[in-house]
Amino acid sequence: MTDIGGSTSLYLIPGDPIANVRLPRMFNRVFERFGIDAVLAPVQVSRRDFAMFVKAAFLARNVKGMVLAPPHKPRVLDLLDGCGLFGRVAGSVNVVRRAAHDQLEGDLFDGEGLLGALDHYNIPYRGKRVLILGAGVSAAAIGVALAEGGTVDGAAFIAFHDVVAGKAAGVAAQLDAFFDADVTAADSSDAAGFDLIVNATSLGLKPDDALPLDVARMEPHAALFDILLRNQPTPLVQAVRARGLHAQAGFEMLIQQMPHYFDYFGYPDAAAGLRDDATFLRELIYPAAMAAEIATPLRYHSASVA
Repeated sequence: MTDIGGSTSLYLIPGDPIANVRLPRMFNRVFERFGIDAVLAPVQVSRRDFAMFVKAAFLARNVKGMVLAPPHKPRVLDLLDGCGLFGRVAGSVNVVRRAAHDQLEGDLFDGEGLLGALDHYNIPYRGKRVLILGAGVSAAAIGVALAEGGTVDGAAFIAFHDVVAGKAAGVAAQLDAFFDADVTAADSSDAAGFDLIVNATSLGLKPDDALPLDVARMEPHAALFDILLRNQPTPLVQAVRARGLHAQAGFEMLIQQMPHYFDYFGYPDAAAGLRDDATFLRELIYPAAMAAEIATPLRYHSASVA
């Protein structure tokens, strides 16, 4: 742990609740590993107090930035002086930094973390048909990343499904207006015809949660990414793997965001080091039950047992 002194840069992660956040351990381990005089501290802030907290916190000159935990990601937009494209389209950011002249800038790296995780596991998404379950903040961020580049670098077809009427259609319309990609709302969670399914719902956090889709309807070549971090491997991940299909949990999505965070906060050497080898972070946050996947991650295969 960094010895905190008057020269230490302070980063905050406001959330409500905040007890289970993993990023402070990860950030502080990176700060220590790369000799950066900085620390990330969790702070519990209610929805009601969030705007006042952000304005007051940045009055402290050594507060350099924030990483946002739920439910605050969409609530900071009105407080920013500038925002990246992904954040503007998704209507949410997960990182804020102090820029020149004390202006606040925000951006969103959830989607890029998902793409990095898919590449890490060699799960194809470029030119593929993708079903995103859920239409909340994380789902929108993932959709933005998948849609960028249209049919060349991004997904060829993206469908959102959410149990809340109209929610998926709203996100799909927003993405369709910005990107040259085929984006729509799906009437059901039927996985037939899709190459990749992303679970961006909270289903799986509780032991008695129903599966968000019928695994038997997945194509023999299809893969699934479940963005949840708790209760992994979830019943959904286990059910997909039981069919012999490729399914991965959300830990790698978090790992793959870390270089983006450190680049954004002005630590390019740490970002490059993380891109070169982030094994120490995987050992920190992957549960013991999934330890084998750190050293030898399961790789996508085009033919699976149905």
